[in-house]
Amino acid sequence: MKKASKELVVIGGGHAGIEAAHISARLGITTHLLTMSIGQIGQMSCNPSIGGVGKGHMVREIDALGGLMAHLIDQTGIHFRVLNASRGMAVRGPRAQADKVKYRHYAQSYLSHLPNLNLHEGLAVEILLEDTSKKVKGVRLQDGSILPCDAIVLTSGTFLNGKILIGDEETESGRQGEPASTELASQLRSLGLHYRRLKTGTSPRILKGSINFDVLEPQPGDTPPHPFSFFTQHLPQPQVNCHLVSTNKQTEEIVRTNLKRSALYGGMISGVGPRYCPSLEDKYVKFPHRERHQIFVEPESLETEEIYLSGFSTSMPKEVQLQMVRSLQGFEKAEIVRPGYAIEYDSFDPLQLDQTLRLKDFEGLWFAGQINGTTGYEEAAGQGLMAGINAARWLLDQDAIVLLRDQAYIGVMIDDLVSKGTDEPYRMLTARAEHRLGLACDLADVRLLETSKIIGALTEDQFRATEEKAVQRKKLRNDCDTTWVTANTPFGKIGENVGLHLDQGLTLSQFIKKLQLTSTEIDACLALVTSFKSPLSNWDQRWERDLLVYELRYQTYRDREEHLLDQQRQWDFVRIPEDFFVERWPGFSNEVIEKLRKHRPETLGQASRIPGITPAAVTLLHFVIEKNRTA
Repeated sequence: MKKASKELVVIGGGHAGIEAAHISARLGITTHLLTMSIGQIGQMSCNPSIGGVGKGHMVREIDALGGLMAHLIDQTGIHFRVLNASRGMAVRGPRAQADKVKYRHYAQSYLSHLPNLNLHEGLAVEILLEDTSKKVKGVRLQDGSILPCDAIVLTSGTFLNGKILIGDEETESGRQGEPASTELASQLRSLGLHYRRLKTGTSPRILKGSINFDVLEPQPGDTPPHPFSFFTQHLPQPQVNCHLVSTNKQTEEIVRTNLKRSALYGGMISGVGPRYCPSLEDKYVKFPHRERHQIFVEPESLETEEIYLSGFSTSMPKEVQLQMVRSLQGFEKAEIVRPGYAIEYDSFDPLQLDQTLRLKDFEGLWFAGQINGTTGYEEAAGQGLMAGINAARWLLDQDAIVLLRDQAYIGVMIDDLVSKGTDEPYRMLTARAEHRLGLACDLADVRLLETSKIIGALTEDQFRATEEKAVQRKKLRNDCDTTWVTANTPFGKIGENVGLHLDQGLTLSQFIKKLQLTSTEIDACLALVTSFKSPLSNWDQRWERDLLVYELRYQTYRDREEHLLDQQRQWDFVRIPEDFFVERWPGFSNEVIEKLRKHRPETLGQASRIPGITPAAVTLLHFVIEKNRTA
């Protein structure tokens, strides 16, 4: 790809920064990744895992669009498991434990050898703007040096005015052992940007040799393990077990007795914490009826003796944390290597962003990750990818890429952020997607094929493989639409058992939809008469066949969903002029005017998803826009 003359600076080497820097460099932009410590690029500050329900969907989408996270976890994962495997494909979520040491090292090695990408070590203290405008022109570092650029993607994580709290101990820090970014935070505040304080936390790390694993419940991974990336052929790392333990009455008594000593409940924290990843203190306060809380015992690395207690986040004093840990079965003699802590930091209202994650009132400045009010590696990576893509395309004078809500979970997340905002750390859940039947994570590669073609970040081999898969899926579907099932086939026997007579016959597709057959039932049917040949029995990849069966079973619902989508898409493509002032026009309530002025939606679709904007208001807005356009 032809190298662009303009340059991009990505500030921050976390999961958002990695994706932004990687994709922009792949797209031909001279990219500079600025971080406080090159040795900390790719660090997993919290749990050593990637994926989960909703989150795993986004990782697959990142992979389909040319991103890096799926590749990194496949190369360094030590425990792979598909969550909700017994449920429908729409809510299945791949998850993997990483060897966090290998993950960090592999990310650094990969990026250091990437053409067009330069790694810089230093602390950003000021975003430089043109004197008479809000146009980006560079970054000033703490040592006084200047890194000139034409655009910036800011992925600051928890570092802006970061503050770590353990009991009544308070330290200015963006991550344990690393300084906070105070000067840059002050500048952003001075620019008039709306900010808020959010908090998150992490769990204590336990010395492996001090745990009695014999009394813990083992949690094996899948056999065989299924990779995250659509392009991975081999998982190189040995696979290990995780374990499961639960809190008990003693744990609860320790927490309740010392609740006021927690930084969270002792009045030291003003920020809002994540609803869907609460601390152990929060669990006992907000869910008093729960006597037990599951704790996942996860190895951090094959190279270290540290064990992470997922679900045990706490900001209690160190001595109380030790009591809490030793109350668990098998942890009676446990030693804490590093205590858990809460961290409070600045985030900025995502309503100030457009759908590309660019600050609306600035030229050349994008925000991605926790700075936008999200929590989680995957949420950060998805934003970093899209911010990097759009910053690169802006520098190349190309049209922006916006993922719609029916295209990707990444699209759902970004639309939620920029249309609705967030008052708490945002976490992706499948329940947030109204079109999740079509957003199954295993369909992401083919679903996003045309978008990835426009972006141009996949290699030729990757793109060709995805195209071939799309052709094969289409052929298989066509074969099922044209293969007839009659009474003298094993499928006919199944039909008779439920009162469905096949004298006239049905296509295989119709039969699957009518009886809502699962892949297991089809296997049993095919085993009855091995001489019966169907497109499904000829398909040698079980995973792909299962996808087709899933699509056929839910086709009726998908058709209904598609009808609704057609109506919604019309609104998503109706743009609201930047200079449109709704208060000039009669018929709108004061509430609608206030919400439209605050959110400044870019399309009718965005406006329709703002809480409090009624369908009638959207219809009137559409009429006014069209009338104004023809005037």
